[in-house]
Amino acid sequence: MNRKELEMSKIETVKRETKEYFKGDDLATNVFITKYALRDKAGAFHEKNPNDMHKRLSAEFSRIEDKFGGNKMSKEDIFDSIKGFNKIVPQGSPMYGIGNNFVNISLSNCVVVDSPDDSISSIMDSGKDLANLFKRRCGVGLDISKLRPEGTPVSNSAGTTTGAWSFADFYSYVCRMVGQNGRRGALMISMDVRHPDIEQFIKMKHDLTKVTGANVSVKISDDFMRAVENDEEFTLSYPVGSDNPKITKSVCALDVWQQIVESATNTAEPGILMWDNITKNLPAHEYEAYKTICTNPCAEIPLSAYDSCRLISVNLKNFVSSPFTDRASFNFDEFGDTVRKAMRLSDDLVELEIEKVTSIMEACDTDDEKALWLKLKDAAANGRRTGLGTHGLADALACLRLRYDSDEAIKVIDKIYGTLKTEAYRESCNLAVERGPFPHFDWETEKNNAFIKSLPEEIKEMI
Repeated sequence: MNRKELEMSKIETVKRETKEYFKGDDLATNVFITKYALRDKAGAFHEKNPNDMHKRLSAEFSRIEDKFGGNKMSKEDIFDSIKGFNKIVPQGSPMYGIGNNFVNISLSNCVVVDSPDDSISSIMDSGKDLANLFKRRCGVGLDISKLRPEGTPVSNSAGTTTGAWSFADFYSYVCRMVGQNGRRGALMISMDVRHPDIEQFIKMKHDLTKVTGANVSVKISDDFMRAVENDEEFTLSYPVGSDNPKITKSVCALDVWQQIVESATNTAEPGILMWDNITKNLPAHEYEAYKTICTNPCAEIPLSAYDSCRLISVNLKNFVSSPFTDRASFNFDEFGDTVRKAMRLSDDLVELEIEKVTSIMEACDTDDEKALWLKLKDAAANGRRTGLGTHGLADALACLRLRYDSDEAIKVIDKIYGTLKTEAYRESCNLAVERGPFPHFDWETEKNNAFIKSLPEEIKEMI
């Protein structure tokens, strides 16, 4: 058998074993093979099925557990927790990148970059940051609210600017331009509802040729929503949030809200981010170094400049005993135990990411790129942000025979996420005892945050 025939034989083996693993599911088989199966630079496979991948992940998580010691998880316990996608599921970039020495990529699913300042150089620099992050498999979020509105004079040959909203298409193009081998890039662009360009921003994707490589969202303030409720005039201003704005414009808040609703109904864009509510309930936002700027492309985690999310998810469906029967119940004890393990692995993932970023910095082509990754490394090391979430909620409710919007379902949902919150913070405290708190931690800084205040007293005492 020649080399080409041997390679084809290996590929057929991977397809056969992966399809058997997924019980004949062609879509799952194709996703694993094209996106996550370990292969070398020549394209040769080094894993035959997801079981091999989970062994690779378990070995690396175990290495970090051994590094820290303490109440560590064994490699066998880690494998049992992540095998079969049943309970704990490291997300895309961790699945692909952990223990993968054939590519030099980040384990961060998404990064938020600093907002571009109001100059062409800064706008282009942000585009360069996006490109360097996309090439390492990261999705990115950025906010364009600092850029001046359409029609404002500029001191160059154009005379006036095309507006903050118009640069969304440039950033979208950068996202589409940089390939990521088996997955497309992901980008979130946000704008503050108080910006004078907000109506153009809301409607820009009605032209189906524009901003095709990005999600867009409006950052909604409480005062705007009050103006909507009272059908009042609302003042747009630039610079946004300035006590002495250079430009102001009065609009009917309800008209703007209806534009958002109609556009989202017809084109699925823009999304909305209840920004004051987000920042009020985000402990990280209390720290000057971690002021929240934007979200990741899917909007599940708000982030500060050059911080990132390394995602691990818990599969809720598989905590239902006797599914689809009158005896169906959610196992909260097992769920709480799994959440604590997932939080522990989430902290290990930060350490694995720091190693990867260090490797990326050693391979950087330019000083600009190295400086970018140094910012990410510092954010990871000093803040140690974790991205623990869930999936399978609708499936879990179906297994419990609960209608998704029923009062009984809402009670169960509240208990599920109350358990997630409490047990994740409990394990975070345990980790701080074993490994030390994250370097920027300060109780006085975050103790009055609305989210921290919502925690049980025992957890606040532990913190």
